[in-house]
Formats: sequence, C-alpha cells, structure tokens
Amino acid sequence: MSPLLANSLRIFAISADEWARPRNGAVIAEFEAVRAAVNYWEKAFDHSILIRYPGEDSGEIWASELRDWLVSLGVPMDYISLVSGSQSADEIRLIVGKRADFDQ
Repeated sequence: MSPLLANSLRIFAISADEWARPRNGAVIAEFEAVRAAVNYWEKAFDHSILIRYPGEDSGEIWASELRDWLVSLGVPMDYISLVSGSQSADEIRLIVGKRADFDQ
C-alpha cells in the first residue's frame, strides 16, 4: 500500500492468469484477494469496494463479472463501484475503504 493513500484504503490485486482459471462460487471464494477484500469490507460498516480495471472492453467484462461474484458473496451492489484505468493491463484491483478516501 502506498503511504500516500488514506488510512482506510487497502488494495487487493487479482492477476489475469489467476482470473483465467475456470470459475465457480467455490473458486472465487478461494481467491486470496477476494477473500481478503470481502473480509476487510465486512469489518467496517462504512466501507465500499472500488474495482479498478484495465480500460479496454475485456477489462470491463472482467470487472462486471467480478462485481457479480462479490454480490453473490454478500456485498450489496450499492457498495461496489467500477472504475477503468488500471495501471496494469494484466490485473484488476479491489480497493476497499471509505468512499471519501477514494478521492484522495
């Protein structure tokens, strides 16, 4: 985590190689980044999850599918935002924290 980020923010990354595995509910729940992000989100009543994805169409599809899996794991859709423009084309980031901290 960058020292420039606000204290509430935590970043969890999923690589394209990891995501390329066949997926089902059990597999998604085993992804370390997903499990850690959901656990961190559950600990705070005022946290949200921002999914930062690569900016091409495949990145948007990837992010939308991940959002759907997070909803199936119990995260309400109102607490999830999708934002394009990931720094890396081969990973997606789950950023968990207070909404106000996302703008810093």
